[in-house]
Amino acid sequence: MHKTLDRTVEIRTFNSIAEIEALPGFKKENPVSPKNYKHLLGDYFFSDEVKCCLLKDNEKLCNEGHKWGFVAVLTDDSITLVGNECAQSKFDGESRLSADRTKYLNLKKHEEGLERLRALVAQKDSAIRDIAQVKSALATVQARVHAIRDKLGPQTMRHLEAIARSGAYTLSVTGVTLKEYTDKKGKKKIDRRTQRMTLGTIANTSFLLDEKYRNVLHHLSDVKNAYDEADRIEQNVTTLKLNALTKKMDVIELARASAAQLIEQEHKFATSDLSLLCYITDDKVERYRSAKYALEQARQDYGKEKAKEWFAERDRMFRTQLNVTKIDVL
Repeated sequence: MHKTLDRTVEIRTFNSIAEIEALPGFKKENPVSPKNYKHLLGDYFFSDEVKCCLLKDNEKLCNEGHKWGFVAVLTDDSITLVGNECAQSKFDGESRLSADRTKYLNLKKHEEGLERLRALVAQKDSAIRDIAQVKSALATVQARVHAIRDKLGPQTMRHLEAIARSGAYTLSVTGVTLKEYTDKKGKKKIDRRTQRMTLGTIANTSFLLDEKYRNVLHHLSDVKNAYDEADRIEQNVTTLKLNALTKKMDVIELARASAAQLIEQEHKFATSDLSLLCYITDDKVERYRSAKYALEQARQDYGKEKAKEWFAERDRMFRTQLNVTKIDVL
């Protein structure tokens, strides 16, 4: 893209009609056509529309309103206005104005990209500190995730990771109701009935996935590399390259937000009803390990016997809540 840039073109944007009217040579309703066009002086961006001075085939002025357009110098050195849409669509693509418009916009886009890049580079030290802080925060959370893996059983962790990849999970169990009755022969029997029931919802588990941290760290690495590359940037760098570098630098906001989300999820998970973890698997050992973890997060005594007692009490509470005799894990 940089091959189309004309360094002799001056980028000048006018923000009010008064600025243009103050220019020597400016005339109102000054017609412009391919025959009398000389070169562009700049472009304008206004909040209100101004009338376009393009000379139509019927020798009348266009007079369409435009908020964005160009300030043009004519062969008699007078100055006039032409709207961007008219300059683009009503001038022949081979005309000098059409070519100048393309060169001007390419150069303006390039200079804006370069200015944006320089502004970001000026913030490099701050950005590098931010990267270090985000990495440190992620490392702290990851360390706690590894501790969770050690405390919970492998089956429980596999289920939690599956939940994390699929979103919030409604934990269903089988509610079993046992009722004793006497049959016609006088024999006592048990009527067993089962029903699929909802125990609760397990959410905010994405922070348990290693790939979430890898994604953030990858983004942070891109940001760091982009800043290092920007330090070596040259004036004749392509607009495409400028945009690619600034886009990578801007990713730091996404990385920061993603890291904050993981940290927030960990907090929400730790303060949720962790007794639900005891109903992910029917493995007794893992269920007690989940009970110990839940007690630890609640800052209570989480010894083995205490965990068994706590789980038994929670199970009674759930059975009463569901009005069942027992709860089986699906």
